[in-house]
Amino acid sequence: MITEPAERQPKPLMKVPEVAALFEVDPETVRVWARTGKLRSRRNPGGRVLVFLRADVEALLAEVVDPEPVSLTVNEVDV
Repeated sequence: MITEPAERQPKPLMKVPEVAALFEVDPETVRVWARTGKLRSRRNPGGRVLVFLRADVEALLAEVVDPEPVSLTVNEVDV
């Protein structure tokens, strides 16, 4: 009996380059966010690679994305 492969789930951990690409920022910006506490991070068991929980990254992304874009009319803009 042939079974379909299980649907691929996103990895629960993300590395600095992945987070930087998602936010379209430099990787050093992501490291600053980790150092300042803006984004929780941890090191892999070997202690060399900085990783982030996908849920934490998604929560920060939800904070920075404006769900209701502001639309300005011509009368509201100083010309």
